[in-house]
Amino acid sequence: MKRVLVALLAVGLVAAAACSGDTEEEGPVKMGFLNGQSGDYGPWGGWALAAAEVAVEELNAAGGVLGRDVELIVEDNGSTPEGAVSGFAELTEVDGIHALGGIESDGMVAIFETVHELQIPTICSTCGTTELDNTGGDMVFRIIPSDTDNGIVGAQVARDEGYRSVAMLVELSEGTESPANVFKAVFTEQMGGTITEDVRFNAGETTYAAQVAQAFESNPDAVYIAAGFETGVPLLNEWQRRGYTDIPMIFTTDLLSPEIAQIVGSVDGASAIVGATAYDTENNPAWDAYVPRFAEKNDGDPPEIAFYDAWQYDQYIILGLAMAKAGTTDGAAVAAAIPDIANPPGVEVFSYADGLAQLDAGNDIDYHGTTSNLNLNSVGNLLSPVMAVISVQDGDWAVRENIELDPTLVKPS
Repeated sequence: MKRVLVALLAVGLVAAAACSGDTEEEGPVKMGFLNGQSGDYGPWGGWALAAAEVAVEELNAAGGVLGRDVELIVEDNGSTPEGAVSGFAELTEVDGIHALGGIESDGMVAIFETVHELQIPTICSTCGTTELDNTGGDMVFRIIPSDTDNGIVGAQVARDEGYRSVAMLVELSEGTESPANVFKAVFTEQMGGTITEDVRFNAGETTYAAQVAQAFESNPDAVYIAAGFETGVPLLNEWQRRGYTDIPMIFTTDLLSPEIAQIVGSVDGASAIVGATAYDTENNPAWDAYVPRFAEKNDGDPPEIAFYDAWQYDQYIILGLAMAKAGTTDGAAVAAAIPDIANPPGVEVFSYADGLAQLDAGNDIDYHGTTSNLNLNSVGNLLSPVMAVISVQDGDWAVRENIELDPTLVKPS
């Protein structure tokens, strides 16, 4: 964290005069994409970038933003806070971006203050960190559920599956500890459950044999695993090698990857389940229009539920419409317009072109995204996330059922 703070200070000093978009209102509108194309989030990197490209192509097909072409500028943050700091510096100091998307929890926490200093309107399409529960809404907006929601729904799934005791395997990072801490508090304090072992570990260990044994040999009803993909694969290989395959597992969303599903699905009788965000796909024109365009960009593969790509798409449509509403790329003005186009009242629209047409006609709009309505609360968080139980079926992740968050379960104090 000290290294991150030092890097942030350097960014603030060097970038103090960097623009949050040009003041001359000419040249391309530059949308930054700061995302883990490698590292723990790398398995989702291709989907994320494909979705962002689909959105920018839609913006340009409708005439661009404010009559200017939109350029997507990509920086790989390596799935680390340090990578996010250096990537953000490149995007702002060298590229002069007008807005930012793509960022994950750890990276968002690392650049949060500098985003505000430089007034870069930022949409978080993959950051569930509880750090944003009460701190966004002026320059940073989140269109996925908080890890508070994810932790609660994980505990709700554990309760509904009949698990009374759970062991925990938790990687030490913002994106993994954030939902795990909520899960633990809700499961023990509100549900009366027992944590048999809470095993915290660093990424990059040579082996996870001791950690796996400590959790699975504590006689739990299930094991809750909060880890990134690069940690999850060797951890689950150790789980399989040691033969703990009769103990059910509850995963956090960072393990929703095909490779993880294949490992679990290759073992007869193994069970893995995730309480996670899903998409509003029924009678949703935005989703229907998005799916074939994403598949074309992604070698024919359609989007997967809860794989983050659709939120990557939605964020750039929101930013484009907010710029159109504001009539400028000025960061503060664009950020102020984001709630105006994401929330009612207004004509409900499902595409950038339809939103532009309504704005040109002098109407307020309410953009409904591919994932859900994107109504935001006063601190820039998604109001009504769609949640689901997702499990491994035939070697792949599949939605078992959509569920409502239990209203009796509240955010831990």
